[in-house]
Amino acid sequence: MRSYKSIIITLALLLAVAVLSAWSITDTYFGNKIIAMGARNQAMGGIGVFDDMRPSGFSINPANLTLMDITVGLEGSALLNRDEDNRSVPLYNSFDAYIDDAVYVSNINFFYDYALAGFASYDVIENGRIGLGISHKPLLSFEGIYEEEIRNNRNTDYDKYADKLAVNMIENKGTLNQFDNVLSLGYELGDEVSLNAGMAYLILDGYAKSAKTIRWTPEAYNLLRENNISDPEDVLPDYTLTENVNYSGNRWKLGTAIRLNNILGFGVTYTEKTELDRKGKTREINEECLAWDASDESTEIDEKYLLPSELRVGFNYQPRNIMRTWFNMDVELVKWSQMGKNYDDQYNFYVGVEHHVTNRLPLRLGFNTVNSYFRSSELVTGDLDDDPSTPDETIMVYTPTKYISPAITAGSSVNISKSFTFDLAIAYTWREYQALDLFMDTYYDDTHYTGLNNEVLWPNTYIELKDRGWENPDQVRENIISLTTSLSFKW
Repeated sequence: MRSYKSIIITLALLLAVAVLSAWSITDTYFGNKIIAMGARNQAMGGIGVFDDMRPSGFSINPANLTLMDITVGLEGSALLNRDEDNRSVPLYNSFDAYIDDAVYVSNINFFYDYALAGFASYDVIENGRIGLGISHKPLLSFEGIYEEEIRNNRNTDYDKYADKLAVNMIENKGTLNQFDNVLSLGYELGDEVSLNAGMAYLILDGYAKSAKTIRWTPEAYNLLRENNISDPEDVLPDYTLTENVNYSGNRWKLGTAIRLNNILGFGVTYTEKTELDRKGKTREINEECLAWDASDESTEIDEKYLLPSELRVGFNYQPRNIMRTWFNMDVELVKWSQMGKNYDDQYNFYVGVEHHVTNRLPLRLGFNTVNSYFRSSELVTGDLDDDPSTPDETIMVYTPTKYISPAITAGSSVNISKSFTFDLAIAYTWREYQALDLFMDTYYDDTHYTGLNNEVLWPNTYIELKDRGWENPDQVRENIISLTTSLSFKW
Protein backbone atom coordinates (compact mmCIF):
# COMPACT_ATOMS: atom_id res chain seq x y z
CA MET A 1 0.00 0.00 0.00
CA ARG A 2 2.92 2.37 0.56
CA SER A 3 3.53 2.37 -3.20
CA TYR A 4 0.65 4.79 -3.52
CA LYS A 5 2.35 7.37 -1.33
CA SER A 6 4.24 8.97 -4.23
CA ILE A 7 0.98 9.22 -6.18
CA ILE A 8 -0.76 10.99 -3.33
CA ILE A 9 2.15 13.40 -2.81
CA THR A 10 1.95 14.31 -6.50
CA LEU A 11 -1.81 14.82 -6.22
CA ALA A 12 -1.37 17.04 -3.19
CA LEU A 13 1.13 19.24 -5.01
CA LEU A 14 -1.21 19.55 -7.97
CA LEU A 15 -4.08 20.43 -5.66
CA ALA A 16 -1.98 23.20 -4.14
CA VAL A 17 -1.87 25.31 -7.30
CA ALA A 18 -5.29 26.90 -6.76
CA VAL A 19 -4.96 28.53 -3.39
CA LEU A 20 -5.74 32.17 -4.14
CA SER A 21 -8.60 33.29 -6.30
CA ALA A 22 -10.37 36.39 -7.39
CA TRP A 23 -13.96 35.91 -8.42
CA SER A 24 -12.49 33.64 -11.07
CA ILE A 25 -11.30 30.56 -9.21
CA THR A 26 -8.76 29.86 -11.97
CA ASP A 27 -6.75 32.97 -11.17
CA THR A 28 -4.40 31.65 -8.53
CA TYR A 29 -2.00 34.54 -8.19
CA PHE A 30 -2.70 37.88 -9.87
CA GLY A 31 -6.22 38.57 -8.65
CA ASN A 32 -8.96 40.60 -10.29
CA LYS A 33 -8.10 44.26 -10.73
CA ILE A 34 -10.81 46.80 -9.85
CA ILE A 35 -10.87 49.08 -12.89
CA ALA A 36 -12.84 52.12 -11.73
CA MET A 37 -13.68 53.54 -8.32
CA GLY A 38 -16.64 55.79 -9.19
CA ALA A 39 -19.92 54.80 -10.82
CA ARG A 40 -19.64 57.48 -13.54
CA ASN A 41 -16.22 56.20 -14.61
CA GLN A 42 -17.47 52.62 -14.50
CA ALA A 43 -20.52 53.45 -16.63
CA MET A 44 -18.25 55.02 -19.26
CA GLY A 45 -16.05 51.97 -19.67
CA GLY A 46 -13.63 52.71 -16.83
CA ILE A 47 -12.24 55.95 -18.32
CA GLY A 48 -10.73 58.62 -16.10
CA VAL A 49 -7.33 59.99 -17.16
CA PHE A 50 -9.08 63.30 -17.90
CA ASP A 51 -12.05 63.64 -15.53
CA ASP A 52 -13.30 66.93 -14.07
CA MET A 53 -16.74 65.63 -13.05
CA ARG A 54 -16.44 63.48 -9.92
CA PRO A 55 -14.19 63.63 -6.81
CA SER A 56 -13.07 60.02 -7.27
CA GLY A 57 -11.42 61.01 -10.55
CA PHE A 58 -8.12 61.71 -8.82
CA SER A 59 -7.81 58.01 -7.92
CA ILE A 60 -7.09 57.37 -11.61
CA ASN A 61 -5.12 60.57 -12.29
CA PRO A 62 -3.90 62.67 -9.31
CA ALA A 63 -3.89 65.76 -11.55
CA ASN A 64 -7.68 65.59 -11.83
CA LEU A 65 -7.90 66.95 -8.29
CA THR A 66 -7.19 70.58 -9.25
CA LEU A 67 -8.68 70.10 -12.73
CA MET A 68 -12.15 70.01 -11.11
CA ASP A 69 -11.67 73.59 -9.83
CA ILE A 70 -13.84 73.13 -6.73
CA THR A 71 -13.06 73.68 -3.07
CA VAL A 72 -14.23 70.43 -1.44
CA GLY A 73 -15.15 67.07 -2.93
CA LEU A 74 -16.33 63.82 -1.33
CA GLU A 75 -17.47 60.53 -2.83
CA GLY A 76 -18.40 57.08 -1.57
CA SER A 77 -18.92 54.05 -3.80
CA ALA A 78 -20.24 50.52 -3.33
CA LEU A 79 -19.40 47.64 -5.67
CA LEU A 80 -21.37 44.39 -6.11
CA ASN A 81 -20.22 41.57 -8.40
CA ARG A 82 -22.05 38.47 -9.57
CA ASP A 83 -19.71 35.85 -11.02
CA GLU A 84 -20.93 32.80 -12.95
CA ASP A 85 -18.29 30.15 -13.58
CA ASN A 86 -19.09 27.20 -15.88
CA ARG A 87 -16.56 24.41 -16.40
CA SER A 88 -16.95 21.79 -19.09
CA VAL A 89 -15.17 18.94 -20.84
CA PRO A 90 -15.65 17.71 -24.42
CA LEU A 91 -18.47 15.18 -24.91
CA TYR A 92 -18.01 12.45 -27.55
CA ASN A 93 -20.39 9.78 -28.84
CA SER A 94 -19.60 6.08 -29.20
CA PHE A 95 -17.92 6.79 -32.57
CA ASP A 96 -15.52 9.29 -30.94
CA ALA A 97 -17.25 12.17 -32.70
CA TYR A 98 -17.38 15.48 -30.83
CA ILE A 99 -20.89 16.44 -29.75
CA ASP A 100 -20.60 19.44 -27.42
CA ASP A 101 -18.95 20.72 -24.27
CA ALA A 102 -20.56 19.05 -21.25
CA VAL A 103 -20.77 21.34 -18.21
CA TYR A 104 -19.79 19.34 -15.13
CA VAL A 105 -19.87 22.16 -12.57
CA SER A 106 -21.46 25.62 -12.43
CA ASN A 107 -21.05 28.17 -9.65
CA ILE A 108 -22.75 31.54 -9.11
CA ASN A 109 -21.49 33.77 -6.32
CA PHE A 110 -21.78 37.38 -5.16
CA PHE A 111 -19.00 39.64 -3.84
CA TYR A 112 -18.98 43.24 -2.66
CA ASP A 113 -16.57 46.04 -1.74
CA TYR A 114 -16.48 49.80 -1.21
CA ALA A 115 -14.35 52.89 -1.93
CA LEU A 116 -14.04 56.39 -0.45
CA ALA A 117 -12.44 59.62 -1.67
CA GLY A 118 -12.16 63.17 -0.39
CA PHE A 119 -10.12 66.29 -1.14
CA ALA A 120 -9.78 70.02 -0.58
CA SER A 121 -8.41 72.55 -3.08
CA TYR A 122 -7.63 76.26 -2.66
CA ASP A 123 -6.34 79.25 -4.65
CA VAL A 124 -2.87 80.07 -3.32
CA ILE A 125 -1.79 82.56 -5.98
CA GLU A 126 -3.56 84.32 -8.79
CA ASN A 127 -4.72 81.67 -11.26
CA GLY A 128 -2.95 78.98 -9.24
CA ARG A 129 -4.41 76.21 -7.06
CA ILE A 130 -3.12 73.52 -4.75
CA GLY A 131 -5.07 70.47 -3.63
CA LEU A 132 -4.68 67.62 -1.19
CA GLY A 133 -6.71 64.42 -1.29
CA ILE A 134 -6.98 60.94 0.16
CA SER A 135 -8.84 57.86 -1.06
CA HIS A 136 -9.32 54.23 -0.20
CA LYS A 137 -10.21 51.60 -2.77
CA PRO A 138 -9.72 47.90 -3.51
CA LEU A 139 -6.96 47.36 -6.06
CA LEU A 140 -7.05 43.57 -6.37
CA SER A 141 -9.73 41.16 -5.16
CA PHE A 142 -8.84 37.61 -4.12
CA GLU A 143 -12.43 36.60 -3.33
CA GLY A 144 -13.61 33.30 -4.76
CA ILE A 145 -15.90 30.36 -4.00
CA TYR A 146 -15.98 27.03 -5.80
CA GLU A 147 -18.06 23.93 -5.02
CA GLU A 148 -17.97 20.67 -6.95
CA GLU A 149 -19.82 17.42 -6.27
CA ILE A 150 -18.20 14.11 -7.22
CA ARG A 151 -20.84 11.56 -8.24
CA ASN A 152 -20.77 8.08 -9.74
CA ASN A 153 -23.29 6.73 -12.27
CA ARG A 154 -25.24 4.50 -9.89
CA ASN A 155 -29.07 4.66 -10.30
CA THR A 156 -28.87 6.77 -13.46
CA ASP A 157 -30.69 4.06 -15.42
CA TYR A 158 -33.63 4.48 -13.05
CA ASP A 159 -33.93 8.25 -13.43
CA LYS A 160 -32.52 8.88 -9.96
CA TYR A 161 -29.69 11.00 -8.64
CA ALA A 162 -26.35 9.23 -8.63
CA ASP A 163 -24.50 8.77 -5.36
CA LYS A 164 -22.61 11.81 -4.17
CA LEU A 165 -19.20 10.50 -3.19
CA ALA A 166 -17.34 13.66 -2.20
CA VAL A 167 -17.63 17.44 -2.07
CA ASN A 168 -14.77 19.66 -3.24
CA MET A 169 -14.63 23.21 -1.93
CA ILE A 170 -12.44 26.27 -2.44
CA GLU A 171 -13.25 29.26 -0.25
CA ASN A 172 -11.08 32.36 -0.54
CA LYS A 173 -11.23 35.79 1.07
CA GLY A 174 -9.08 38.86 0.83
CA THR A 175 -8.34 42.13 -0.93
CA LEU A 176 -5.27 44.17 -1.72
CA ASN A 177 -6.33 47.70 -0.77
CA GLN A 178 -4.83 50.97 -1.97
CA PHE A 179 -4.71 54.13 0.13
CA ASP A 180 -3.91 57.25 -1.97
CA ASN A 181 -2.23 60.39 -0.62
CA VAL A 182 -2.47 62.96 -3.38
CA LEU A 183 -0.92 66.39 -4.03
CA SER A 184 -2.01 68.35 -7.08
CA LEU A 185 -1.07 71.74 -8.53
CA GLY A 186 -3.06 73.64 -11.14
CA TYR A 187 -2.51 76.82 -13.11
CA GLU A 188 -4.95 78.59 -15.43
CA LEU A 189 -3.41 80.12 -18.53
CA GLY A 190 -6.73 81.56 -19.67
CA ASP A 191 -10.47 81.31 -19.27
CA GLU A 192 -10.56 77.80 -20.77
CA VAL A 193 -6.93 76.64 -20.64
CA SER A 194 -5.35 75.03 -17.57
CA LEU A 195 -2.32 72.94 -16.68
CA ASN A 196 -2.50 70.44 -13.83
CA ALA A 197 0.10 68.11 -12.38
CA GLY A 198 -0.27 65.66 -9.53
CA MET A 199 1.54 62.97 -7.63
CA ALA A 200 0.23 60.21 -5.39
CA TYR A 201 1.94 58.12 -2.75
CA LEU A 202 0.08 54.83 -2.71
CA ILE A 203 0.10 52.65 0.40
CA LEU A 204 -0.78 49.05 -0.44
CA ASP A 205 -1.95 46.65 2.22
CA GLY A 206 -4.10 43.54 2.27
CA TYR A 207 -4.47 39.85 2.92
CA ALA A 208 -5.63 36.63 1.32
CA LYS A 209 -7.04 33.60 3.11
CA SER A 210 -7.89 30.39 1.35
CA ALA A 211 -9.12 26.90 2.18
CA LYS A 212 -9.24 23.99 -0.23
CA THR A 213 -10.92 20.80 1.00
CA ILE A 214 -12.04 17.34 -0.12
CA ARG A 215 -14.68 15.74 2.08
CA TRP A 216 -16.07 12.24 1.55
CA THR A 217 -19.82 11.87 2.02
CA PRO A 218 -21.99 9.43 4.06
CA GLU A 219 -23.06 7.84 0.76
CA ALA A 220 -19.44 6.90 0.05
CA TYR A 221 -19.05 5.41 3.51
CA ASN A 222 -22.27 3.39 3.10
CA LEU A 223 -21.07 1.93 -0.21
CA LEU A 224 -17.96 0.66 1.54
CA ARG A 225 -20.04 -0.86 4.34
CA GLU A 226 -22.23 -2.62 1.76
CA ASN A 227 -19.04 -4.28 0.51
CA ASN A 228 -18.04 -5.47 3.99
CA ILE A 229 -15.42 -2.81 4.61
CA SER A 230 -15.52 -1.81 8.27
CA ASP A 231 -14.72 1.64 9.62
CA PRO A 232 -14.95 3.39 6.20
CA GLU A 233 -14.33 6.77 7.86
CA ASP A 234 -10.78 5.53 8.54
CA VAL A 235 -10.37 4.21 5.00
CA LEU A 236 -11.26 7.26 2.91
CA PRO A 237 -9.01 10.21 3.82
CA ASP A 238 -10.16 13.83 3.82
CA TYR A 239 -7.83 16.54 2.54
CA THR A 240 -7.29 20.16 3.66
CA LEU A 241 -5.01 22.85 2.27
CA THR A 242 -5.03 26.38 3.73
CA GLU A 243 -2.99 29.46 3.02
CA ASN A 244 -2.90 32.81 4.85
CA VAL A 245 -0.76 35.61 3.45
CA ASN A 246 -0.40 39.35 4.02
CA TYR A 247 0.67 41.98 1.49
CA SER A 248 2.36 45.31 2.24
CA GLY A 249 4.26 47.92 0.27
CA ASN A 250 3.95 51.25 -1.53
CA ARG A 251 4.37 52.83 -4.95
CA TRP A 252 4.25 56.21 -6.69
CA LYS A 253 1.93 57.54 -9.36
CA LEU A 254 2.46 60.71 -11.42
CA GLY A 255 -0.09 62.42 -13.62
CA THR A 256 -0.88 65.48 -15.68
CA ALA A 257 -4.16 66.83 -17.04
CA ILE A 258 -4.32 69.65 -19.60
CA ARG A 259 -7.48 71.45 -20.66
CA LEU A 260 -6.70 72.85 -24.12
CA ASN A 261 -10.02 74.68 -24.55
CA ASN A 262 -13.69 74.15 -23.74
CA ILE A 263 -13.79 71.23 -26.19
CA LEU A 264 -10.60 69.21 -25.74
CA GLY A 265 -8.75 67.82 -22.75
CA PHE A 266 -5.73 65.53 -22.47
CA GLY A 267 -4.09 63.54 -19.66
CA VAL A 268 -1.24 61.13 -18.89
CA THR A 269 -0.48 58.97 -15.83
CA TYR A 270 2.46 56.77 -14.93
CA THR A 271 2.50 54.23 -12.09
CA GLU A 272 5.85 52.77 -11.16
CA LYS A 273 6.76 49.10 -10.94
CA THR A 274 6.89 47.94 -7.35
CA GLU A 275 7.56 44.90 -5.20
CA LEU A 276 5.31 44.11 -2.26
CA ASP A 277 6.16 41.91 0.68
CA ARG A 278 4.13 38.72 0.61
CA LYS A 279 4.38 36.84 3.89
CA GLY A 280 2.35 34.07 5.45
CA LYS A 281 2.01 30.33 5.82
CA THR A 282 0.48 27.32 4.10
CA ARG A 283 -0.77 24.24 5.94
CA GLU A 284 -1.54 20.89 4.34
CA ILE A 285 -3.37 18.12 6.22
CA ASN A 286 -3.71 14.55 4.93
CA GLU A 287 -5.70 12.20 7.14
CA GLU A 288 -4.33 8.76 7.94
CA CYS A 289 -5.54 5.85 5.83
CA LEU A 290 -4.30 2.46 4.67
CA ALA A 291 -2.24 4.07 1.88
CA TRP A 292 -0.19 6.52 3.97
CA ASP A 293 0.36 7.92 7.42
CA ALA A 294 -1.30 11.10 8.60
CA SER A 295 0.59 14.31 7.82
CA ASP A 296 0.28 17.90 8.94
CA GLU A 297 2.86 20.12 7.27
CA SER A 298 3.26 23.90 7.38
CA THR A 299 5.40 26.03 5.07
CA GLU A 300 6.42 29.62 5.69
CA ILE A 301 6.01 32.14 2.85
CA ASP A 302 8.34 35.14 2.56
CA GLU A 303 8.63 36.43 -1.00
CA LYS A 304 8.18 39.45 -3.25
CA TYR A 305 4.93 40.14 -5.09
CA LEU A 306 5.55 42.19 -8.23
CA LEU A 307 3.20 44.81 -9.69
CA PRO A 308 4.25 45.95 -13.20
CA SER A 309 4.44 49.61 -14.21
CA GLU A 310 1.53 51.23 -16.07
CA LEU A 311 1.40 54.11 -18.56
CA ARG A 312 -2.03 55.48 -19.41
CA VAL A 313 -2.99 58.19 -21.90
CA GLY A 314 -6.46 59.62 -22.38
CA PHE A 315 -8.41 62.48 -23.88
CA ASN A 316 -11.82 64.11 -23.53
CA TYR A 317 -13.89 65.64 -26.34
CA GLN A 318 -16.97 67.79 -25.68
CA PRO A 319 -18.60 68.78 -28.98
CA ARG A 320 -20.58 72.02 -29.06
CA ASN A 321 -24.07 70.84 -29.93
CA ILE A 322 -27.61 71.28 -28.65
CA MET A 323 -27.24 68.62 -25.97
CA ARG A 324 -24.25 68.23 -23.66
CA THR A 325 -21.97 65.35 -24.66
CA TRP A 326 -18.70 63.94 -23.26
CA PHE A 327 -16.54 61.45 -25.13
CA ASN A 328 -13.53 59.88 -23.41
CA MET A 329 -10.97 57.35 -24.52
CA ASP A 330 -8.00 55.92 -22.56
CA VAL A 331 -5.19 53.66 -23.74
CA GLU A 332 -3.11 51.86 -21.13
CA LEU A 333 0.23 50.08 -21.50
CA VAL A 334 0.95 47.51 -18.77
CA LYS A 335 4.59 46.36 -18.73
CA TRP A 336 3.91 42.69 -18.06
CA SER A 337 7.35 41.90 -19.50
CA GLN A 338 8.76 43.07 -16.15
CA MET A 339 7.28 39.91 -14.64
CA GLY A 340 9.55 37.62 -16.68
CA LYS A 341 10.55 36.54 -20.16
CA ASN A 342 7.35 34.53 -20.69
CA TYR A 343 5.16 37.64 -20.34
CA ASP A 344 4.39 40.21 -23.04
CA ASP A 345 3.46 43.86 -22.60
CA GLN A 346 -0.28 44.41 -22.98
CA TYR A 347 -2.48 47.30 -24.13
CA ASN A 348 -5.87 47.95 -22.54
CA PHE A 349 -8.54 50.18 -24.06
CA TYR A 350 -11.32 52.15 -22.35
CA VAL A 351 -14.01 54.09 -24.26
CA GLY A 352 -17.05 55.93 -22.92
CA VAL A 353 -19.66 58.48 -23.93
CA GLU A 354 -22.13 60.52 -21.87
CA HIS A 355 -25.06 62.22 -23.55
CA HIS A 356 -27.58 64.42 -21.73
CA VAL A 357 -31.18 64.07 -22.80
CA THR A 358 -32.74 67.55 -22.71
CA ASN A 359 -29.65 68.55 -20.68
CA ARG A 360 -31.00 66.78 -17.60
CA LEU A 361 -30.83 63.00 -17.69
CA PRO A 362 -27.35 61.67 -18.57
CA LEU A 363 -27.17 58.41 -20.51
CA ARG A 364 -23.78 56.71 -20.37
CA LEU A 365 -22.37 53.86 -22.43
CA GLY A 366 -18.90 52.38 -22.47
CA PHE A 367 -16.66 49.54 -23.49
CA ASN A 368 -13.29 48.27 -22.36
CA THR A 369 -11.01 45.37 -23.08
CA VAL A 370 -8.44 44.36 -20.46
CA ASN A 371 -5.63 41.85 -20.94
CA SER A 372 -4.26 39.91 -18.00
CA TYR A 373 -2.55 36.67 -17.03
CA PHE A 374 -3.12 33.75 -14.71
CA ARG A 375 -0.43 31.26 -13.75
CA SER A 376 -0.86 27.58 -14.59
CA SER A 377 1.13 25.13 -12.49
CA GLU A 378 2.21 21.60 -13.23
CA LEU A 379 4.75 19.12 -11.92
CA VAL A 380 7.67 18.23 -14.18
CA THR A 381 9.83 15.20 -13.49
CA GLY A 382 13.10 14.42 -15.25
CA ASP A 383 16.84 14.86 -15.44
CA LEU A 384 16.70 18.58 -14.70
CA ASP A 385 20.43 18.99 -13.99
CA ASP A 386 21.55 17.11 -17.16
CA ASP A 387 23.49 14.63 -15.03
CA PRO A 388 22.54 10.99 -15.73
CA SER A 389 24.27 9.88 -12.53
CA THR A 390 21.83 11.76 -10.30
CA PRO A 391 18.20 10.73 -9.71
CA ASP A 392 15.36 12.50 -11.52
CA GLU A 393 13.95 15.59 -9.88
CA THR A 394 10.37 16.83 -9.59
CA ILE A 395 9.68 20.56 -9.57
CA MET A 396 6.66 22.82 -9.93
CA VAL A 397 6.70 24.78 -13.21
CA TYR A 398 4.60 27.96 -13.56
CA THR A 399 3.38 28.87 -17.03
CA PRO A 400 1.59 32.20 -17.70
CA THR A 401 -1.56 32.14 -19.80
CA LYS A 402 -3.03 35.33 -21.20
CA TYR A 403 -6.76 35.98 -21.25
CA ILE A 404 -8.87 38.93 -22.44
CA SER A 405 -11.85 40.34 -20.53
CA PRO A 406 -14.06 42.60 -22.69
CA ALA A 407 -16.84 44.50 -20.93
CA ILE A 408 -19.92 46.53 -21.91
CA THR A 409 -21.03 49.23 -19.46
CA ALA A 410 -23.95 51.61 -18.99
CA GLY A 411 -25.36 53.96 -16.38
CA SER A 412 -26.94 57.25 -15.41
CA SER A 413 -27.22 59.66 -12.48
CA VAL A 414 -29.65 61.80 -10.51
CA ASN A 415 -28.94 65.23 -9.05
CA ILE A 416 -30.32 65.05 -5.52
CA SER A 417 -29.46 68.71 -4.93
CA LYS A 418 -27.04 71.29 -6.23
CA SER A 419 -24.16 69.65 -4.36
CA PHE A 420 -25.17 65.96 -4.13
CA THR A 421 -25.29 63.51 -7.05
CA PHE A 422 -26.18 59.83 -7.11
CA ASP A 423 -24.58 57.73 -9.88
CA LEU A 424 -25.41 54.19 -10.96
CA ALA A 425 -23.46 51.90 -13.31
CA ILE A 426 -23.74 48.34 -14.54
CA ALA A 427 -21.08 46.34 -16.38
CA TYR A 428 -21.16 42.96 -18.11
CA THR A 429 -17.83 41.14 -18.54
CA TRP A 430 -17.23 37.80 -20.21
CA ARG A 431 -14.23 35.61 -20.89
CA GLU A 432 -13.45 32.10 -22.07
CA TYR A 433 -10.23 30.15 -21.66
CA GLN A 434 -8.75 26.75 -20.91
CA ALA A 435 -7.49 25.70 -17.47
CA LEU A 436 -6.30 22.62 -15.64
CA ASP A 437 -8.72 20.54 -13.59
CA LEU A 438 -8.85 21.97 -10.05
CA PHE A 439 -9.20 18.53 -8.42
CA MET A 440 -7.39 15.54 -9.92
CA ASP A 441 -9.66 12.54 -10.59
CA THR A 442 -7.36 9.76 -9.35
CA TYR A 443 -7.86 11.02 -5.78
CA TYR A 444 -11.34 9.39 -5.90
CA ASP A 445 -10.06 5.96 -6.98
CA ASP A 446 -10.95 3.98 -3.86
CA THR A 447 -8.62 1.09 -4.77
CA HIS A 448 -5.81 3.34 -3.48
CA TYR A 449 -7.35 3.15 -0.02
CA THR A 450 -9.15 -0.22 0.19
CA GLY A 451 -6.42 -2.39 -1.34
CA LEU A 452 -9.01 -4.16 -3.53
CA ASN A 453 -8.51 -4.89 -7.21
CA ASN A 454 -11.80 -3.30 -8.28
CA GLU A 455 -13.47 -0.02 -7.38
CA VAL A 456 -16.33 -0.07 -4.90
CA LEU A 457 -17.51 3.49 -5.33
CA TRP A 458 -17.67 3.24 -9.14
CA PRO A 459 -20.04 0.43 -10.21
CA ASN A 460 -19.42 1.05 -13.92
CA THR A 461 -16.33 -1.00 -14.67
CA TYR A 462 -15.74 0.97 -17.89
CA ILE A 463 -14.88 4.12 -15.94
CA GLU A 464 -11.13 4.63 -15.73
CA LEU A 465 -10.16 7.44 -13.39
CA LYS A 466 -7.12 9.35 -14.54
CA ASP A 467 -5.79 12.86 -14.16
CA ARG A 468 -6.42 15.30 -16.97
CA GLY A 469 -3.56 17.57 -18.05
CA TRP A 470 -3.21 20.07 -20.86
CA GLU A 471 -4.03 17.32 -23.35
CA ASN A 472 -7.63 17.49 -22.06
CA PRO A 473 -8.15 20.69 -20.03
CA ASP A 474 -11.29 22.31 -18.69
CA GLN A 475 -13.09 24.77 -20.92
CA VAL A 476 -14.03 27.68 -18.65
CA ARG A 477 -16.71 30.25 -19.47
CA GLU A 478 -17.28 33.16 -17.09
CA ASN A 479 -19.90 35.88 -16.96
CA ILE A 480 -19.48 38.74 -14.48
CA ILE A 481 -22.15 41.36 -13.81
CA SER A 482 -21.00 44.36 -11.75
CA LEU A 483 -23.22 46.98 -10.14
CA THR A 484 -21.61 50.20 -8.85
CA THR A 485 -23.31 53.05 -7.00
CA SER A 486 -21.75 56.33 -5.91
CA LEU A 487 -22.85 59.34 -3.87
CA SER A 488 -20.75 62.45 -4.44
CA PHE A 489 -20.61 65.91 -2.90
CA LYS A 490 -19.06 68.97 -4.55
CA TRP A 491 -18.78 72.48 -3.11
